[in-house]
Amino acid sequence: MGFWLKKTIGFWMMPMSFCMALIAIGLVLWIFSKRQTLAKTFSITGLLLLFLFSWQPFSNALLRPIEQTHSPFDIQKTVDYVLVLGNGVESDENVPKHSHLSSSATARLLEGLRIIRAQPNSILIVSGYKGNNTISCAQAYADLAISMGVDPKRIIKFEEPKDTYEEAVAAKKVIGDKSLALVTSASHMPRAFKYFQQQNINATTAPTFYLVKYTDTTNWRFDASALAKSERAIYEYIGMLWQWLKYS
Repeated sequence: MGFWLKKTIGFWMMPMSFCMALIAIGLVLWIFSKRQTLAKTFSITGLLLLFLFSWQPFSNALLRPIEQTHSPFDIQKTVDYVLVLGNGVESDENVPKHSHLSSSATARLLEGLRIIRAQPNSILIVSGYKGNNTISCAQAYADLAISMGVDPKRIIKFEEPKDTYEEAVAAKKVIGDKSLALVTSASHMPRAFKYFQQQNINATTAPTFYLVKYTDTTNWRFDASALAKSERAIYEYIGMLWQWLKYS
């Protein structure tokens, strides 16, 4: 129940959903009521917020502090396990297997493979449940890792956990007091790492898939990529609030 409640609340708090809901309420009030001032307030607020969330400087300011919370993994550091947290997978048989994974999931797996290649004695743990797909994210990870030369004996799959908390609980049962490199998206790492700290896991962060990368010039555009970054930031802020309310 908590899992689906979190997903439902998260959906309606996303910038696009929230802005469109405000605009829709404004239009309904405009058409079916005499409260024209209130209708204009809802619609204009929704439009202004949509523009703001779609503006690169604003979305970067929202997301970058989250992504820069933890340092990248030092490849010289020795760990016993490398855990790649689950992410989006769509098991379409008409596309290559590597295309089943989302961009974020692909980046996570590549970082995990980079680490275990540098440390031949480490074990790769891949996670992610099945949901409505024909295979789990963990299985998609494993299939791609094996196709890239990883020995199947070095892979452990977590196919049951539905969220990061459950992944941390499952990891503790397997690794005990041994060391772990925790691989996930940079924006997800602050929240994920706290779950693993709560389980007293000896984890080192290995963030990847950075969306905000500063250059010498500022991007002032309004575009879909900015909106995506705003959504990523808002999603994580909501997740942090949920984590604080439920587990602190």
